[in-house]
Amino acid sequence: MIPRTVTPLATQSSQPSLDFAPVAIVADDDRVIRELCREVLEAVALRVLTAANGQEALALAEAWIPDVLVTDVVMPSLDGFGLVRALRRLYPEVPVIMITGDDEYEGRPIEEVAAEHGVVATFTKPFDVAQLETAVRSAVPYLGPKPHRDTTGVRAA
Repeated sequence: MIPRTVTPLATQSSQPSLDFAPVAIVADDDRVIRELCREVLEAVALRVLTAANGQEALALAEAWIPDVLVTDVVMPSLDGFGLVRALRRLYPEVPVIMITGDDEYEGRPIEEVAAEHGVVATFTKPFDVAQLETAVRSAVPYLGPKPHRDTTGVRAA
């Protein structure tokens, strides 16, 4: 009898399949922020597409229908508010979350300008990623609230 090698069945990934996942577009000229947002949003089962500026994000939005946009305000090519105005022409109802390192935009408070553009949440860098996750879950209702772990009877060693 000749031994044969057994090929194990494909193992399931610990990450859910993103084939039909809601789409998030993250636009920020800071690569670290883009990747941080990607990690947080992929963990809540979103397909995350990233862009280094507003023009790239708009091109992504023309190819994919986003369920949420997370964008910086100050970026080259097309800033965050320009991106929001362009996105509203394509998809008027897409929720937008802004992240920024500035307090003002063209001499006006960021929050005021964001409210005029229908932005659902604004975060100032550095921001708490847990708050970003909560804002995205709120903006994309079919993601549902963050699951709470039952820690009853669990003790730290």
